Amino acid sequence: MTSAGPYAKTYSPSCTPAADGSPEALAQTKPCLTLTIIPTTYSTNYSVSPVISFSHTGCFHVLLTNTSEQPVNLFEEWNMWGHSALSFEIIYPNGQKTRSVRAKLIWDKNFPSTVTIAPHGFYVFNVTFNTDPKEGDVWQNSPRSKESYDHGVSCRVRAIYSIESSKQATEAKAWTGTVNSPVRSYIIWP
Repeated sequence: MTSAGPYAKTYSPSCTPAADGSPEALAQTKPCLTLTIIPTTYSTNYSVSPVISFSHTGCFHVLLTNTSEQPVNLFEEWNMWGHSALSFEIIYPNGQKTRSVRAKLIWDKNFPSTVTIAPHGFYVFNVTFNTDPKEGDVWQNSPRSKESYDHGVSCRVRAIYSIESSKQATEAKAWTGTVNSPVRSYIIWP
């Protein structure tokens, strides 16, 4: 098992402890979520930066953890509320900043279904940064579309999970808000 090392640290601006610790205050506390990018390798002979490589697995993972004492409902990825909830802010060495998100879909079947994450449980996102519609979901502004793959694409990346308040979120009792992973340096290989 690979140690998560310093890259496992995450934070959540929506994680606010109850002021007085009473059951009433705890009941009003929003579930705490953290977000972590799990690179495919933490260092290589070529780089001390963590590496995200698609050559063996075709994806890397992002871990969304419920650190609270209460369950949390998240919209499933297959519906329009959860499909584009995960995005990435990518900053290249030249200062160019982009936002990579799954391309919008036309929804012929759609309803606000959720998955429940138990207290201290987690949800794993499989991220491909795919650019070919024949191979699944397409990611807009994918770093895999960059040309400089002789040495990988060096960039700083932050994962963002965001669900806006809506009538459907209220009815489904789904979590709403935004949580970010820390910005970290990565080398991305095709």
